[in-house]
Amino acid sequence: MTRSLLAISVVLLAGCGGRDISFNSKDPGGRIQAATEAAANNDQSAIPDLIEMLDSDDPAARFVAIGTLERFTGQTFGYDYADPEWERRQAVDRWVAWYDSRPPDEG
Repeated sequence: MTRSLLAISVVLLAGCGGRDISFNSKDPGGRIQAATEAAANNDQSAIPDLIEMLDSDDPAARFVAIGTLERFTGQTFGYDYADPEWERRQAVDRWVAWYDSRPPDEG
């Protein structure tokens, strides 16, 4: 999945001039770039934002989010970016439960 994540990131970076690059961007490309930068910088403080991205309407955003989460944690909790919404929702709930059960000092 790492090569795929890199390939998507390179394609997206080519057209990101002037884009709001943040997890709060209205543009999915800006959110994807924020996730890509979090992965490149091993910024695990982005985990809550990445979990939120799993609910995105944009399949590329979901793909990058789960790839980054898996890179950080080694887990997917059964999440597949291409699954139907109801299946993704169950996996997102598992991600939220996992994150909420972490000790506060783990981010």
